[in-house]
Amino acid sequence: MRKLFTYGLLILITVLASCRSQKKIQKAIAPKTDSVVVIVNEPKIDTLALVKDAIGKMNSYHIDFKTFSAKIKVDYQNNKGRQPDFTANIRMKKDEVIWISLTGTLGIEGFRVKITPDSIYIMDKLANTYTVRTLSYLQEISQIPLDFATLQNMIVGNPVFFNSDSISAYRKDATSNISLLSITTVFKHLLTLSNDDLITHSKLDDQDPTRNRTCDLTYEEYENKNGVNFSTYRNIVISEKSKLEIQLKFKQFDFNPVDQTYPFNVPKRFTRK
Repeated sequence: MRKLFTYGLLILITVLASCRSQKKIQKAIAPKTDSVVVIVNEPKIDTLALVKDAIGKMNSYHIDFKTFSAKIKVDYQNNKGRQPDFTANIRMKKDEVIWISLTGTLGIEGFRVKITPDSIYIMDKLANTYTVRTLSYLQEISQIPLDFATLQNMIVGNPVFFNSDSISAYRKDATSNISLLSITTVFKHLLTLSNDDLITHSKLDDQDPTRNRTCDLTYEEYENKNGVNFSTYRNIVISEKSKLEIQLKFKQFDFNPVDQTYPFNVPKRFTRK
């Protein structure tokens, strides 16, 4: 049982930390017979207008919140096959705290996590231990510039590591889906929007050619709740020497719940690791 929760925590941190790769993004945006590709290297007024319009529509769906809560069923499989699923309960207070509880199929809580803008606290309730790290710990294990705001955006489904000022390619296919390629010093990020301007796909590739890791995210089953479009199903594929596939199914979610608490009281019998 403890091994299950340990894997669950590692998966959760991996998802929050996102991923890196050396695969060539040019293949992902290669011209197709039913696609129109416009390269932004030689700016044209109409091209810039198309890019600006697409980004404006995407930004209009940016999710803002004061507080947030969700119950997520997490399924995953690695090179050893399908692994036991678990449930993650998440609560957030914007710019202040991210609180996470991991439970198994029998409803036993294995880990509790609290993340603040500068620290991460992990309580292993099966081993009676707890750990305190700086938030830079996530940067160390992921080797990316990860901060608290990025974690928040990942959870609610806002685009991350995407710089609208560094768009190098634009494509609109026959079904009016739009793909935008953003290139920064860290990532090549191919973002796809549906014909109703919702994010459907995000592909992150590392600029560092010495790494062989890629992260591919698919957003599906959008629900509109109080005017907020929210993806309730996300498929994540992380590949390096082996492949890890994760499905996040949001069973419940709520924006701006009131009187939400973030309990993290470490029992005296727990020892610090």
